[in-house]
This record gives sequence, structure tokens and C-alpha cells, in this order.
Amino acid sequence: MESPSQRKAPPVGALGEGVSPDALRVNILAADGSCVSAPVLVNSQVHGDVLIKVMNDVQLNTDSGLEPTLFDYKESIRTHYKRVQEYNSLPAEDVLLTDRYTDLLIVQNHRQQKEREVEISFRGASFFSAREAYQSTTVDQFFSPDDRGDVPRAVILQGHSGHGKSFTVQKIMLDWASGNLYQDRFELILHLRCKELNQVSGKRCVVDLVSCSQKYTPLISQKLKDSPQKVLLLIDGFDELQFPMDEISDSPVKDLLTPAPVEATLSALLKGSILLDCFLLVSTRPTAADTLSKLLKGPQRSTEILGFSESGVQEYFQRFCQDQQVAEKAFSSVKANETLFTSCSIPVICWIVCTVFWEQLKENAEMAEPETTTSIFVDFVSTLLEHHCQHLSQPVPTLLRSLGQLAERGMLEQRVLFEKESVESKISDLASVPFLCKFLLKKKVRKKEMFSFMHLSFQEFFTALYYTFDQNEEKVEELLKSFQGDEMKSHLLPVIQFLFGLSNREVMQDLEHLKLPSPSSIRRQLEEWMLGLIKGNSDSKKADMTLFILHCLYELHEGKPCEDNHKETPFVCRAMEAWGEINFDSIPLTRTDCWVLLYCLQCCPTIRSLELNNCNMTADKLRMLQPALSRCEELGFGMQDLSDVDVGDLISALGEGKILHRLYAFHSSLSEESVQQIFSALYRQKSVGRVGLTVKTITLTTAERLLQFYRNTQIGDFVGVGLPEEAGQAESLCSVLVLRKVKNYFGLLIGHFAGPAAESSGLKLILLFSAEMSSATLSRILQAFHPLRRPAENSPEYDECVDALMAHLSSLPDLMEVTLSTGCLTEIWANRILTLIHTCPQLREVQFGAAIFDGSRDGESGLLLEEGIRSLKEARTRPGCKVTLHGKRCSKPADPCTRLRDRELSCNNVSIVGMKTSPVRDVEDTTDHQVTCAGHEASATQREHRDSEKDQDPLQFFASHFE
Repeated sequence: MESPSQRKAPPVGALGEGVSPDALRVNILAADGSCVSAPVLVNSQVHGDVLIKVMNDVQLNTDSGLEPTLFDYKESIRTHYKRVQEYNSLPAEDVLLTDRYTDLLIVQNHRQQKEREVEISFRGASFFSAREAYQSTTVDQFFSPDDRGDVPRAVILQGHSGHGKSFTVQKIMLDWASGNLYQDRFELILHLRCKELNQVSGKRCVVDLVSCSQKYTPLISQKLKDSPQKVLLLIDGFDELQFPMDEISDSPVKDLLTPAPVEATLSALLKGSILLDCFLLVSTRPTAADTLSKLLKGPQRSTEILGFSESGVQEYFQRFCQDQQVAEKAFSSVKANETLFTSCSIPVICWIVCTVFWEQLKENAEMAEPETTTSIFVDFVSTLLEHHCQHLSQPVPTLLRSLGQLAERGMLEQRVLFEKESVESKISDLASVPFLCKFLLKKKVRKKEMFSFMHLSFQEFFTALYYTFDQNEEKVEELLKSFQGDEMKSHLLPVIQFLFGLSNREVMQDLEHLKLPSPSSIRRQLEEWMLGLIKGNSDSKKADMTLFILHCLYELHEGKPCEDNHKETPFVCRAMEAWGEINFDSIPLTRTDCWVLLYCLQCCPTIRSLELNNCNMTADKLRMLQPALSRCEELGFGMQDLSDVDVGDLISALGEGKILHRLYAFHSSLSEESVQQIFSALYRQKSVGRVGLTVKTITLTTAERLLQFYRNTQIGDFVGVGLPEEAGQAESLCSVLVLRKVKNYFGLLIGHFAGPAAESSGLKLILLFSAEMSSATLSRILQAFHPLRRPAENSPEYDECVDALMAHLSSLPDLMEVTLSTGCLTEIWANRILTLIHTCPQLREVQFGAAIFDGSRDGESGLLLEEGIRSLKEARTRPGCKVTLHGKRCSKPADPCTRLRDRELSCNNVSIVGMKTSPVRDVEDTTDHQVTCAGHEASATQREHRDSEKDQDPLQFFASHFE
């Protein structure tokens, strides 16, 4: 039949007089998916060539009797493939594939044993970072030429169960039919599901086998016959075939229409004995990849889906939630749980986590409480057993027990890779088991089959599950004993945590659904061990062990006391009541850790003491913990990035009547009003130990407020404010200001941070007075100190300001001790020290530290110049006043270093120089924890002692951001 584009125009003579044919030429161009409607002209004629050009094989049906076209086929594919049913979809319920599908991490190169061991063992960010090192590929590159210029005729797409193989195949079909993929390469793509092929009986020819509908059989037959090189055949789920493909020999299939058994027809397609020029993409689990590769025609390309990358997990959360704020909240919660975050690289687990989170969010729009890790893993096992484990050759309990035995042996021997022989001794039908990964490794001149669990966390889970079989109390007792004594087997801690999770009542119901035993007697065993650990083991007081115990209690998840209807007190409540105090020190707490802590604290009738120091606490985590913090009798609390908006939450958390050991707000920028609000809340506490706040600026009002608080509350240790390192200091009197109680003395720390200039080192003063300072005295010191920040260091103006400050210090009658810290001990600074000693009769000690005061904790050491040391040694000092110098000293006998920028040269060694009495001489003096080294480099022991003393000084801590 003649197509519309081939129909000829009438002869020129029929056009009419004087009309050029070229002037009447009409072009109508239709893009893919568009329609062309010819104009209807009444009593008129259209003359000339009418050219209708069809893009991407779109054809016009001008006659209802024509056969279905490629356009119809693509439209059918788009309609059929754009939706997908999820595991929990109800009848007639589905979602758009594009709303769920997220690009997967696909690699082409085979990984080495070491790479696999690292990947399996790492968790969280380290796990995803290790994967980023692999060279990835994308679907549109599957049929690109390789390094030798060869284009693969067959691509193997392997991936473990639940990793997205079928989703990827469906997305390929949808993208091609929508004009977004393989447009220049393939005119036709066909899709075969091996699960459906298992149901086909009798003989089938190639055309019948690949035709999705009789409607399109003529079209498909014509394309396969005329242009097989433009056809791609997708075969999904090779591992699910129930007939043995590797046993088929010479295929009887010789052409497209010869009927043959399904396995023979499929074998002919794979081998290329029919449709040799046709392209193939076959998905399979790794367990069948080797068999497939031996059957498949060449050239071949092997690819593997590893799951989601870190950015892929985040994108999936955004697609699922379709609400940016909700997605970010869910993602950050999961990311904080390293085990759960790692497992979210598996798409089906990512779906489970999102589904559970979304259900919880519908119940509580404010906060969705994280599901226990164990319950997510049980849901994963249940999902794979239901949807990815057809035709198992052994009962589910037998399979899970065998997996558990294999996992336990690996945990005890601390290995994650297993040889084929050891796996086959436990599990009979490896090809049907979705929980193990198979891969090939080169061993000298041979290939070796190896197996592993999807990740170490699954090996830990199956080990714990194995211990629940037959109430295996002896094995559990042996496991728990491994945590006694000095050689704690910390690699087994996750197994214990999973055991607690399997003892959760809701999880036990899920286990019964899988026809697995309930670990009720093991739960009693775990409870006795946990109470003994809390009451009698000092290790439970260590911060990391404390966190482990709390996570174990959270896995039980019995409900809060006010919600619990049990007659007896829930175990979590009894465990928390037995705990006297909870102390976290320098252990960063994630959002998940905070959820766990909140749950456990809410299960505690009274919270006696809680210390959260240097735990990476943010305003968001503060709001999470606020209900529990307000109930604490004793509290030590440090947080960062506190804004004025968050101050109300902090005040609510503080409550009143507490013994407040410490309150720190690091890296914040609080206004005067916020500082006033915080101090008002502190007045309502029983006692206050340490307070440190970072503020926008330090003014005389700020200083007066600190002094009044110091006087009125009898502060236990110190109260201070400081600027963030990045803050400008133009309007601030100083960078840091601290008032401290030192026995019966009054301590003052004041400092300017170093500026951006290369020779800038900053200046810090620590002053100790025999009597409490008046407001007027504090004001005058600040006003004398403030001008130092304007001029460049070592300039005449700067020296003039320093001299004015030192003169003012000499006039203070109660000054007992002075500590100075700046970049270099010069002759000028030595003379200032001597002047201060002679003009301040009550002064008993001066310390000079050559250091960079830049707001960091330790600061870099500066230089003790020989000119300064010499001036102090040659001068006559007042008896009873000790001088100690700290810093780096140049060891070169000639031409010693004199510039601050030279401090990192190897000739400069850390030294302590001590001097006292008159005339000055180097002496050995170990009183007052000072070590005199007569100018020589301090020993390692001496440096360690000095550094530890420095670390124990809260003033030093505050000067470097409050600890």
C-alpha cells in the first residue's frame, strides 16, 4: 500500500495556468508523539507536493483497517510500563514508575577480594565512599564500544535480590517508548520475563515467544526479519528459570517461525543461533551469572547493580516523600544510624524504611520515631522470602537456620567471605537463596567461586537469629561471657544488639509469622546480663559502652511507662532506674542516638544525672531531648550552633532547680538579649558550675552582666563569653572574656584573637587577684585592652597601647599572678615583664607563653627569642617572684631564628625556661608543677605533663572555645 508520504502530485498541467509547482510545495513535520491533521478544504483544491515527514518511526493511520504501527506499540508500552505496583499495594493501587525510580550505581569491572571485604565490612559514610572509587557506568552506555572498539551484542545485568534489576528493565522499556533512550540505536525493544516463561507450555516459535500481544505479532515479525540489528531483547530474571538451560545442546530452532520447546527457543536466542544480529540485555542474580555467560553469544559485557549511592538514597527519599522538608528529616534520621543507612543502599530496604517512616509520620506529623534496626531487617527478610524466594527446596526455618550457622561461623572467625564448599555444606539450593552473594575470584590459573552475605550487618543479624533457634541459651551465654575481662570481643556487640531487637514483642510476632521460634527464654537471659552489666561493671560507665547499652534497650522498644499497660514494670524502666548517672564525654551523638537516649530517659522515673559534653549537640537535637532534659536533677550540657531563635528551647530544657554542672554554647552568635534570657534561666537553678557562651559582641554591658552573675550565684567554676572565630571584632572590646573562681582568688581571662596578617599572633592575659574585682576596675581593664586590636602588631602604635595596658596592670593593688601569651618573646616584651615585676610589689608569678592565640584549642607555639631570654637572665628581679617561659627556642648556635613565620623550622624545639630569685640563674624547680629546663628542649614526659595541666585548666579550655 502506498504511504501518504509516497503519493505523487497531479501532473503539472492540472495545476492551472501560470502556477509554478515549486511554489505549491507543502511540508508537514510531526515530532515523536505528535499528530498531523490534514486541513479539510471545501470546494477547493490543494496542488503541489505534500510531504509528511514522520520522526522516530511515528506513522499516520489514515485507514482504520491498517495493521498496528510502531507508534501504537510504543504507546502501548508507555501505558503499560509507566505504573508499578509495590509490595504492599492494594488491588488497583499503583504508583508512577518515574515517581519512584532512582538511578542505581552500576559497575562494569570485576572487583578484587580486598575490595569486596572492605565494602562488606564498612558502614555509613565509609561504606559509600569505598563504592565511589569504583568506575561506574549507566544504562545508555551499555552498548557503547569498549576500549578495543567492539560493541557488545549481549549485556549481563547482574544484581542481588531487591537491588532493582526488574525496575531497571521496566525503566528501559518506558524510556525507549517515550523517546528518551536508544532512539538512534534500536527501532524495537522487546521484553521477556523468565518468571512468565516458566508458565508457558508446549512449543513456541521465536515470534510467538517475544510477542507481547497477537496484535503486534506482524509488526514484530517484520522487524525481526528485516532489521534484527535494530532490535533489543530484554530478558529479565534468568536465574528464575525452572528448566536447566545449561543442559540444552544443539538447538532445533532454525528460523523465526519454527516451534520448539520454550527452553530450546530461549537457548537459541541467547546463543545467537537465531537472530545473531539482535542485541540482548539479560538480568540475573550473581548466582546464575556464570551459567548465563557460558550460554550467551558474544561480544559480551558484564555489569552489576550495587544498589544506591549515598546521593541515590537521598534522592529516593525525596521521590518517595515528595516533600522536601519531610524527606530531609527522614534522610537525616536514617543517615545517623550507620547500619540502617548502609542497608538503604539496597533499594528494597530503602523502600521499607520510607514506607515505615511515612506511616509513622501520618500518625504524628511533628516527629516520626525511628523504627528499630532489627524490625527493618525482619521486614526485609520477610519481603524477600515472599517475593523473591519461589520454589525453595527446603522449608523457610531450615533455610534461615542454615544461614545462621554460616553467619555465626564467619563472626567467630572474623571473616566475611566463604568458599563454595563450606556454603554448600550448610545450604542445599544456593541458586534459590536471595540472601547470599556469589562472585568469582581469580586464584592463580583458576577461577574460584566465593560467597558472602549482602553486608556484614546481615551476617550479624543472621547470627543473632540463629541463636534464637531451639532457645540456644548455651550459645548465648558463651556470647555474653565474651564481654568479660580485658579482651572484649567488640566485633560481636552488634549480634547482641540484634538479639535484644529479636526479643522485641512486635518482632517476635513477625518471627511467628515466619514460623520461627519466639526467643522468650533468651530474653530473660539478656535482661539478667544487662542488669548485671549496669550495676556491677565499671565498663558500663564508659561513654561508648553506655551508648551500646542504650541502643540495646531501644531495640526492645516496650513503650513509655505512661503508655505501657503491663502489670509489671517494663524491663527498660527497671534498667534505667538501676543506672545512677549517664555520662557522655566527647562521643558525638547522632539524631538516632538522641532518639534512643530520649526513649530510654522517658522510661526512667527520675533522671538523676546526665552529662552531654562535647557531643555535637545542635538545636534540632536539643528540641528532641527537651522533654527528658527538663526532668534531670543534675545536668551538664554543651551544644553548638545555637541561634537567638533556639534560646527558648534551651531555657525550656534547663527548667529550674537543677544542679547545673556546665552549660556551653559553642560556635553560636547570641545577642545581648539572648544572653540576658539565658542568665535569667541560670538564676533559677540550685547551683551552676561552668558557663560559656559564644556571642555576637562583647560590650561593657556584657562584662557587667557576667560580673553580676558571678557575684550573685557564687559560680562554682567560671562564667565566660567569646566570639566565634569567624566573627569581626571591630565593635567588641575583646575576643574572649572569662571570670573564674580559683580557691579564694578571683581570675580574669581576656584576649584578642590573631588577625589574618602573617605576623599576627593575638594577645591573651590571665590575671589572678587576691580580692574580687569591682565593676569599675573591670571596665578600665577592658577599655585599656580594647585598643590593641586596631593597630598592626609590632607597630609603634601597637607598642604604645601595650605599654599603656601594662602600666595600668602595675597599678592594680590585688594582682597576684599574670600569664601573658603572644607570638614572640622579644627584648621589648622582656623589659615589660621586668617593669611589671618591679612596679607591682604583690606580684608573685609571671608566665609568658610564646603562642598564636587564634581561638583553636592548643594554638601554635611561638618563639622564645634569645634576645628576650638574655634580657631576663641578665636583669635583677625581685625576690619571691617567679618567671616561667613557654615556647619554641631556636637551637642554632649562630644566626638564630627571629621571625614568627620561622617557628615551624626543625631548628625550633619546644622549651620551658624557669627563673626566680636574684641574681637570675637557671635552676631546677619542680614546685607548682613547673619544670625548669635551663633553655633546653623539654623531654616528652615534661611536655606531656605540661600539656595535661593545660588541658585541665578550664580557662585554657574556654580561651580555645570552652573545651
